[in-house]
Amino acid sequence: MKASRYNTIIEKEDGSLLLFNGITNAILKVEKKNAERIKKILNGKLENEEEISILKKGGFIIENDRDELSDIIAKYKKFQFSNEYFHLTITMTTNCNFNCKYCYQSQAKEISQKPFQINNIKKQTIDSIIMLVKEKIKEKKPKIFSVTFWGGEPLLEKNKILKISKNIKNICEKENIEYDAFIITNGYLLNETTIKELKKAGVGKLIITLDGTEEEHNKLRILKNGNGTFEKIYENIKKASKEIFVKIRINVFPHNVNSIKRLIDKISEDNLKVEIDLRQGEMADNNKLKSFTLKEFAKVESELYNYIIEKIEYYNFNPFVRINQARCDATSVNSLVIDADGKLYKCWGEIGGISKEIGELKENGKVELNHRKNIWLALEPFDEECKNCKVLPYCMGGCILGKVLAEKYGVIEYGRERCLPIKYNLEEMIVLTEKTYRRRKNGIRK
Repeated sequence: MKASRYNTIIEKEDGSLLLFNGITNAILKVEKKNAERIKKILNGKLENEEEISILKKGGFIIENDRDELSDIIAKYKKFQFSNEYFHLTITMTTNCNFNCKYCYQSQAKEISQKPFQINNIKKQTIDSIIMLVKEKIKEKKPKIFSVTFWGGEPLLEKNKILKISKNIKNICEKENIEYDAFIITNGYLLNETTIKELKKAGVGKLIITLDGTEEEHNKLRILKNGNGTFEKIYENIKKASKEIFVKIRINVFPHNVNSIKRLIDKISEDNLKVEIDLRQGEMADNNKLKSFTLKEFAKVESELYNYIIEKIEYYNFNPFVRINQARCDATSVNSLVIDADGKLYKCWGEIGGISKEIGELKENGKVELNHRKNIWLALEPFDEECKNCKVLPYCMGGCILGKVLAEKYGVIEYGRERCLPIKYNLEEMIVLTEKTYRRRKNGIRK
């Protein structure tokens, strides 16, 4: 037996240990009295059958001839061609009621290989999508059929979302397949009626962005007429979170960190049952607002999640709850992004013309793919640096779109960091996860 190369050992001030394994996501608390003995077992200097069994179960020790890197690569390749799920991202419109300062579509225009056009999804495309779903469910028989409604602002086409979702939900129910649908929306157009309609149509999740409290949010996320949006979005989130799962996405910049803390205070005071997703805010080069480097963001991210845990006593923080099979769905053969005009892509970051389509959805629901699909399917996401990185099982090679745009299309700088912040704050995230578990187990706040 030998120690896993993906172990992280954290020695706490009280002499206890926290062990984390990146392959299994297991976290093991070792009391001070057992710490030295466990370290000796991990170093192959002591054997204890009972403790070896526990460590083996968590993946902390493995067989001598086991190659964990091969396990990771094999898991990724299995995911690529697995029929267990099928995922569609449907672009309802490339139009939006907002004029956000960091809008990805605005930045995309600078590196786009074709003109950006405003399109709304047409009836013909909707009918073709429904036919596609029927065919793929019959052909693939997935356990889960997942749909992301995307824009622009998708709720500008609410009635079309309801039509598509109801049809897919009914198809899945007849075939005894789990239907998992969510919308990425700015939240401005939500109301009680819309929330109930979405829920009835099978949409179970909303992802809504707030970038701090009113003062800072309204500097970044404004209507096209220049008016602020915070108050209305926040009230809509309060209503929606009582009926449906809501994830609040927060873009973190140097200028809005304190405002984000005030937003967390507000969420706690209002007892909102939401999930919080912190993201590294990025601005176009010609924008005056400063962005964090990834390493800087990683430090701020762990500080903010600690603040969330301290302030929201019911918050259940665990970024390791799910074992990653890939960084995203883009390299899966059973994942497609459908633009509003019926063109097909592999990543929603391509919508707006950053790169070239991999095919087109035809009127009969058939998918006509071209040679560009092979760029994604043949891509090796693991660089040499990745293969030697302890967080590889979590990161799984980083942003695939960034790799494609740099290496295949040459529209962004080669070597641009595609890593996740966990590369720099893994230990802090492990400690926060254990802290949350301990608080929940003890039934106390801290």
